[in-house]
Amino acid sequence: MNLLEIKDVALSMMKPAKAEVLKWYRGEFSVDLKDDQSPVTIADRNAEEILRKKISQHFPDHGIIGEEFGSHNPDAEWVWTIDPVDGTRSFVRGLPLFASMIALLHKREPVLGIIELPALGETAWAVKGKGAFANGQRLRVSSQSRLKGAFVAVADHYCFRSEKCTFLFNRLNQEAGIVRTYPDAFGHLMAIRGVVDVMVDPLAKIWDYAPCKILVQEAGGRFANFAGSRASIEEGTAVVGNSKIVQQVRKIFRENSKKAK
Repeated sequence: MNLLEIKDVALSMMKPAKAEVLKWYRGEFSVDLKDDQSPVTIADRNAEEILRKKISQHFPDHGIIGEEFGSHNPDAEWVWTIDPVDGTRSFVRGLPLFASMIALLHKREPVLGIIELPALGETAWAVKGKGAFANGQRLRVSSQSRLKGAFVAVADHYCFRSEKCTFLFNRLNQEAGIVRTYPDAFGHLMAIRGVVDVMVDPLAKIWDYAPCKILVQEAGGRFANFAGSRASIEEGTAVVGNSKIVQQVRKIFRENSKKAK
């Protein structure tokens, strides 16, 4: 399969989904709560429906794993992940930091990823072996070599609290140059772009991490979990960005785990 050609199709599929999301942005709509108490809106549901229909039309043999409507043929060789509005809390409040994301997995590993920031007019994509780009410019992670003095992006504090790793949040604030909350895909993309040195995220799903992993790898960086060596997009944690800073963040987590034992 020609992944660059599939990327072009994927970008075209994203256009009507993005238009649907922007149609509701800063408008009037109801907000429902899912079983996990996270918000969902008509924009989330409509955009995912658009993408699922487009994928089924263009790639009928491919599987789909979507945030809002579950899985279809998830054990297929080729599977798409969909997060129609990543950062729904931002979207609901009218903040422009939400994203729309899709990725293509081959045998459970991402080989193509797209992160759209619809309200900011930014589109980033990566294809395995072909690099990562945003609005025509090649993306590269930062060259910062030490956590001391680094610019660190983190998820919301409640995520660290719920996953019982506030120690990591606190240590980052003690050791890094500056730590700021840039949640969801926005923070990941800033690390992929190299404007922050690393993104530290203790709580997300496969549809959140799949595009981030291929994008950061193609931008010369690293995707890793807090612990272990699998770099799994299904494990639930992620450190994304400059490889040297990723390693130092993981070292903090590892040292605390040893103390806990």
